[in-house]
Amino acid sequence: MASIIDAIEETLHDEHSLAKFIIYAIPVLGTYALFYVGNMGWFYFLGFLTALMLLTILIKTINNVRNSKNHVLPTFNVFTFAYSSIKAIFAVLPVSGLCIWAGIKLAGIQIPIALPYIQTIYATIVWLLLGSIMITSLIIYSKNEKISDAYNFNLIQRTCVDILFALIGFVPQIILFNALIIGIVVYLFKVFNISYDNPILVIVVAFSLIISIPISGNYFAQIDWEQITREEEHKDQDSAY
Repeated sequence: MASIIDAIEETLHDEHSLAKFIIYAIPVLGTYALFYVGNMGWFYFLGFLTALMLLTILIKTINNVRNSKNHVLPTFNVFTFAYSSIKAIFAVLPVSGLCIWAGIKLAGIQIPIALPYIQTIYATIVWLLLGSIMITSLIIYSKNEKISDAYNFNLIQRTCVDILFALIGFVPQIILFNALIIGIVVYLFKVFNISYDNPILVIVVAFSLIISIPISGNYFAQIDWEQITREEEHKDQDSAY
C-alpha cells in the first residue's frame, strides 16, 4: 500500500537532497520577488519556467522511483533536465488542457434538480474525475517518459478511478505535512511577535512547496506500481488465455 511516510523518508534522505532543494527553490523565490515588486511581464515568464521545472521534478521523481534507481530526486544534469521539460510540454500539457477545457464546459451545465448544493456536488465530481485522468496520464507517461504513453486512453480509463481513490487519501496527508511545516513557523512568529511579511516565512513556504513535489512524485510512483502495473499484468494474463 502506498505510504506517504516512506515517500517523505526516501525524499529527505536522498543524496544531495538539501543542495537540490536550495537550487530548486531559487526560481520559486525569484518568481515571488517579481510578483511582489509588480514586474508582471517577467513574473509570467519566470512563472511559466518555474511551473515547468516543478512539473519536470515531479516526472523525474516518478521515473526514478518507479524504475528503482539509486536516487529519488533528479540529477544535476542540466541537459537531461531540459530535455525532460521539453518532452513534458508535449506529453502532459495537451491532456491537461483538454481536461481543463472539458471541466469548464461540463461543470457549467446546470442540473435541473432543486436540491441544496446539487450543482456544487456535480461540479466537484466532474473535476475529480477529470483531475484523476490528468494525474493518471502523467503517471503513465512518467514511467518511461514516452510521449505516446500519455495518450494511452484505454489504460487511463481502466485505472483512473482507482487512482482517484488513492489520491483522495493522499491529499489530506500532504496538506497536513505542509500545515505542520508552515504552521510551526507561523506559531513561532506569533510567539516572538515577528511580522508575517518576514522573508524567512516566504523561504519556508517555498521550501515546503519544493519538498512536497518529489514527495508527491514518490507517492505517485507507488500508486503506479500498485494500480497501473497490476492492471497491465491482469490484461496480459487475460490475453494469454
